[in-house]
Order: sequence, then C-alpha cells, then structure tokens
Amino acid sequence: MEQKIREELYTKLEMELSEYKKGLLELSGKEIIDKSYETAIKEEMIYSFYPESEKFDINEIKALKNQENSLNALYQGWMDSDLNICQLLEDNVYDTLQELVEEQKENLKKNKKHDKER
Repeated sequence: MEQKIREELYTKLEMELSEYKKGLLELSGKEIIDKSYETAIKEEMIYSFYPESEKFDINEIKALKNQENSLNALYQGWMDSDLNICQLLEDNVYDTLQELVEEQKENLKKNKKHDKER
C-alpha cells in the first residue's frame, strides 16, 4: 500500500512537471530563460521522490500528494527557505579549484623531474 502511494505521488509530480513545461512553450525565449532556475529546481526535487526511495515517511508522502499542486508547493517551500544555493555552489567551486591547484602542482613537479632526467 505504501509503495502504491509513493508511486502515485511520483506520477503526480511528473505530470505536474510536464504541465509546467508545456506552459513554458507558450512563453517567449526570454521568459523561458528567466524560468530556467525554477525548471532546474523542480526537476531536481522530483528525484527525491522516486517510489523506491524511503527518504520521507508515508505521512509526509500523503500530505504532499494531497496538495493541489504538489510540485509548486515544494518549489515555494524552497523559495521561502533560508537555504542559499549560491553558498552550496561556492563551496563546490572552491573544492574544485583546490583540486585543480593540487593537480597543477603535481604536474609542475612531474615536469621538473622530467626536465632533470634529461
């Protein structure tokens, strides 16, 4: 029974995303670009609700399923939160840059060693 409810919610979210995207097709190119953040966040949110996932208990799944527009409710919750996606991105960029610097240092060491061996 729980699995069926999870599947129904996931199907509902997919349908809502599909309808949202159909609505985008009626917009200008600029408007679509302006909505690209919303589109990306909504697509990512759906992945949390794969029917096989048990991240959320069944009461949470039922509550979300009973929302008129579940996906939009999730998105509005994200927009109203104090979380900052920019901080997450900055942390990731910082980590990537540190890895690149270390890689570059290793390459310089290898090149110096190779030059000495000549």
